[in-house]
Amino acid sequence: MKWTTGVLAVLLWSVNAGAESPREPEAPTESASQDSQRRRSTRRVLAGNGGYSLAVAEDGSLWQWGSSAGEDFEVWAERKVVSPTPERVQGMKKAVSVSMSGCVALFHSLALSEDGTVQSWGGNLWGQLGDGTTLPRTGRVTVASLTGAVSVAAGCAHSVAARADGTVWTWGSNYAGQLGDGTTVDRTLPVQVQGLTGVVAVTAGLFHSMALRSDGTVWAWGEGLLGQLGDGTQDTRLQPIQVPGLTGVVAIESRGETSYALRADGSVWAWGQNSLGQVGTALESDRVFAPVQVPGLTGMVSLAAGPNHVLALRADGTVWTWGLTSGGLLGDGTLDRGTAPRQVPELRGVVAVGAGMNHSMALRRDGSLMAWGTNAEGEVGTGTDRRMSPTPVVGLRDVRAAAAGQAHLVAVRADGSVWTWGADPLGGSHQPAPVRVQGLQGAVKSAAGDQHSLVLRADGTVWAWGQNGRGQLGDGTAQDRATPGGVVGLSNAVAVAAGSAHSLALRADGTVWAWGANSYGQLGDVSTQVRSTPVQVQGLEGVVAIHASGGLSVALRSDGSVWRWGGHSSAWDGQPRAPARVEGLANVTAVALRSTDLVALLADGTVWQWTLRLPGQETPPQQVVGFSDAVGVARSRNTVQVLRVDGTVWNVGSNLHGERGFMSELAVPPGGSQVPGLTGVASLAASGLHVHALRTDGSLVGWGNNWSGVLGAGVSPYHLVPTRVPLPCRLIGGGWCHADR
Repeated sequence: MKWTTGVLAVLLWSVNAGAESPREPEAPTESASQDSQRRRSTRRVLAGNGGYSLAVAEDGSLWQWGSSAGEDFEVWAERKVVSPTPERVQGMKKAVSVSMSGCVALFHSLALSEDGTVQSWGGNLWGQLGDGTTLPRTGRVTVASLTGAVSVAAGCAHSVAARADGTVWTWGSNYAGQLGDGTTVDRTLPVQVQGLTGVVAVTAGLFHSMALRSDGTVWAWGEGLLGQLGDGTQDTRLQPIQVPGLTGVVAIESRGETSYALRADGSVWAWGQNSLGQVGTALESDRVFAPVQVPGLTGMVSLAAGPNHVLALRADGTVWTWGLTSGGLLGDGTLDRGTAPRQVPELRGVVAVGAGMNHSMALRRDGSLMAWGTNAEGEVGTGTDRRMSPTPVVGLRDVRAAAAGQAHLVAVRADGSVWTWGADPLGGSHQPAPVRVQGLQGAVKSAAGDQHSLVLRADGTVWAWGQNGRGQLGDGTAQDRATPGGVVGLSNAVAVAAGSAHSLALRADGTVWAWGANSYGQLGDVSTQVRSTPVQVQGLEGVVAIHASGGLSVALRSDGSVWRWGGHSSAWDGQPRAPARVEGLANVTAVALRSTDLVALLADGTVWQWTLRLPGQETPPQQVVGFSDAVGVARSRNTVQVLRVDGTVWNVGSNLHGERGFMSELAVPPGGSQVPGLTGVASLAASGLHVHALRTDGSLVGWGNNWSGVLGAGVSPYHLVPTRVPLPCRLIGGGWCHADR
C-alpha cells in the first residue's frame, strides 16, 4: 500500500514503486474511499518555482515551461531559452514524480523515474544534484548510488529521497543539519538519515526535511527557528525527531518554512512560519511551534505548498487555498487579504494540484491543466509573460515620444496628451493597455523612473506624479501623488530624465537641475542630501541631453563629451563628487543608460560601451562590434539595442526574456542580430527586460518581458482566476501524448 505526499496521483493514473501491477485509473465518486485515495501514491506530478513549471504526463513524459530549463542554472551561455508555453523535455521518459527547489537563486529540480532512479538538474553549488561533485552541468545527471527510490523532494539547496526499503537518503547543503546525518557537513553524494525506518514519503522545506512513516507518524530535522519542526521549540536538529501530537497522517508537505500534514480523517494541520497566513488561521504570532488544525477543511486528499501559500484538494475535486494573496495566487479573482482557506471558484474535477512561488496549478480529470497567479517569468504557461517579436501597443497612435521605466511606460501623442501603462507607481492595479493621464495637455516629452513619472510641457514646465518618498516629484514635499503636479521653481526646461528615485531637467540655457534621492551623489551638488525641490548640478554647462538610471546621472555636452555623476552600490566609495568626464569618449551624439553602465553613439555611427567602476578602477570604453551606421541606441537590462540608418533595429546580449525580439535556443545568441520584420523605426526606448520602438508612422511596438503589462499589448501577465494552459496534448488520457514522439 502506497501513501500520498502532495498529489492524488491515483486519480490520474496508477504509478507504483515496485513490481505491483498497474491499476486502472479511477474517477472520484462519492462512494470512493477517501482513505484509499490518499494512500495509494507517493508521487507529485506538478511542480513549480519562481519562474519555472514541470508536469508529468500519464505516459511518463516530462513537460516544462517558463524561464528556466533542464540545463545547468549557472552556465548561462549554455542554457536553453524555454518556451513561455509547455514543451516536452527531450530524452526524459518514464518519469513518475517531480520536485523543485523553493529557492530561485539556488534552483534545482529532481525527477523520479519508474525504475527508482532519480535525475537532477539546476544549481549544484552545494552538491544538491547528488553526482559527487559541485561542478556545473549542461544537462540532467543521475543521482549516484541511489536506487529503489519511491519519493523525492528538493529543498533550497538539498535533496531528500525515500527508498522502497523505508530508508531515507539526503545530499547537498547541510548548514542547518537538514541532511539528518548528525553533522553540518555538506554532501555531494547521498547519505543515509540515521534512525529512520519504515518511511513511505519525504518532503523538504527551505532548510529542513520531513519524513512520513508507515505508522502515520511524522519526523522532522534541520532548521527550527520559525517552528517548522513542530516540536514546540526553535531548536535546530541534526537528526530526526518525531513531531508530537500527530498520528494517522497520510501526507506531508513543505516548500518554505511552514510544514503541513494531512490526516486520514481529511483534516489538515500546519506549523512554522505564519507571517503571511500560511498556517491558515488568524493567530497573533507569526511563528507557530506545534501543529494546529487548519479550520474549515474536511475531506481533503492532497496538499501542495509554495513558499508562502498552500493548495488543498478535496475528494470532490474542488480546490481550497490560503496564504499569500499577491498576484492572484489564491485564484478567487481578488487580491483580498485573509488567513482562512477559500475555495477556488468554478474549478471542478481536479485530480492534482501544484504550487510555485508566485503561481498555482490544477490538473483536471479530463487531462487539461489550469493555472493562475503571476506569469512574469512564464511559469503559468499561458504565454502572456513575454513577446518574442515586436507586438503593437494597443489603442495608441500618433505617438511622438515614449519613455520606459522598469515596469511602466509614459508616451506623448501628437495632440499633447499623455498616456501610461504597466505598473501603477502607487501599488494599484496594473494597466496592460494605455490609459490617458488626466489633467495634462501640451506635453512634448516624458521620462519614467522606477515608481514615478515626469512630463515636459511645451511651455517649459515639468509635471510629475507617483511615489515621492525621496522628493523625486520636486514639489517640496514627500507626499505621493496620484495625479500630476508641477515641479516648483523650474522653468524653460527642454528635456527631462528619471532615475530610480531622482529626477533631472535640462534648461534651455544648457544647465542641469536635479531633485530627489541623493544617496550616491546623483543630484550633482556634491552632497548626499535629499532634495525635494530642484538644485543646480555643479560645474555643467553647454549640455544638450540628459539621462538617468538607478542612482547614475549622465549629461551629453554640445562638444560631444559625456559627463557622469552619482553611482551604484557596486561602484560607490561613499564620496559624492561633482560631474566628471567619461574619458575615452568623444564626438558622442547620443547616450543610453543602465544603472551600472552606459552606451554611447558616436558621430561616425559606431557604438561604444563604458562600465561604471570605483574611482581609480575605471577601464576604457569598449566598442560594440558590428555597427558603423547607427543612428540611435537603447539599453535594456541584458541587451544593447541599436537603431541603424535604414530604420531597422539590431541588438546584442541575452534573450532569456525575449529582449532580442526573436526566438532562440541559446540564452545569449552570438553576435549582433536584426529584430525580424521591424522597419521604419524612428527611436528606441528600453528599460528592465523590455524594449519599445517608435515607428515613423507614429505607432509603437514592444517586445521582451511583459511584467505588469508593460508591453501595452492589452494582455495581463496576472491571472486572478484559473486559466487553461495551452498544452499540445492532454496529460491524462490523451492517447497521443507519448514520450517516444
